[in-house]
Amino acid sequence: MSQLPWKPIRIHNLEQQIDQAFDDLLHGQWGICGPTGSWQPEIDIYETPDSYFVEADIPGVPTDEIHIEVTEHSLSISGWRQSGCVEKSAQGVCLERRKGSFFRRFPLEHAVDPHRVERENKAGTLTLRIPKQKLKPQP
Repeated sequence: MSQLPWKPIRIHNLEQQIDQAFDDLLHGQWGICGPTGSWQPEIDIYETPDSYFVEADIPGVPTDEIHIEVTEHSLSISGWRQSGCVEKSAQGVCLERRKGSFFRRFPLEHAVDPHRVERENKAGTLTLRIPKQKLKPQP
């Protein structure tokens, strides 16, 4: 009897992880290829005293198809990935890479400066540096 790999659950994105678990169970367990449709890029957010740093895995998404919205207390990343086959007459044999639109929103605990966001998209990884607002000293 095969066992499913253990993956700890993080509460902040529980609904997404439950959806992924069912998708893995239904499609990965028996070697059936996964569905094409909506997808969610994996995103890591790090914090320093001065900034937030974001790394998002978004291979195959052109830079002009990535939309970033930063407000004082939130970050939103959205975009679109199209099918990658250049041969239009080709038929899919196994389609595991997801395509379509994605949208992710994250609350930011500390106020940030939305006008000073630094962005780089290299080798399929979007990297952001979001500076925190400087606190004004209390008299």
